[in-house]
Amino acid sequence: MWILAGDGMTAIFLVLLFILQLGSFYFIALLYMRLSRLDNTEKQQKQLMKEMEDSLALYMSDVKEENDRLIEELGQLKDRSSAAGKPAAQTHEAQTAPGPDRQPADFEPPKPPVLKVMNSYQAQQGPAASAVARKQGGGHGQDGRTDAAFEEVYRLHSEGISPEEIASRLGKGKTEVELILKFKQ
Repeated sequence: MWILAGDGMTAIFLVLLFILQLGSFYFIALLYMRLSRLDNTEKQQKQLMKEMEDSLALYMSDVKEENDRLIEELGQLKDRSSAAGKPAAQTHEAQTAPGPDRQPADFEPPKPPVLKVMNSYQAQQGPAASAVARKQGGGHGQDGRTDAAFEEVYRLHSEGISPEEIASRLGKGKTEVELILKFKQ
């Protein structure tokens, strides 16, 4: 009987070990699947980061090109104004003379006149944009001050309305509204 009991116990132990081995394989497979999902998520995040870096690099290159174009246009405006009879060096020295609260001229570029910059901006936008601006009352008054459209932009901004909302209310471009607000500063 003891021998029979020994063979029965061995069989039970073998079955129990077989079941434990199957359970171990199951848990190993589960862990492998979770690890592979984590690896996939990490690869997706790296790909998204690369796409964002590429987009940011493209945006920065566009901004650089736009800045270079603006600097070139401002240089042309400066050349035109000096050719028109006003010595630009005298005007520049008078505007940037170091004082108690001002830096030397090397550190502060001269501010372009609002009227010239707005005309340049409208010329870039094309004849349709300037026609729309004239139709809506845009433009500058006789005395060089901003007109009612600019005042409307300033008023809406002082009420705490975002530049995007101001642009949609007045039918202007967001960039144009931001430019007008920068001139106010």
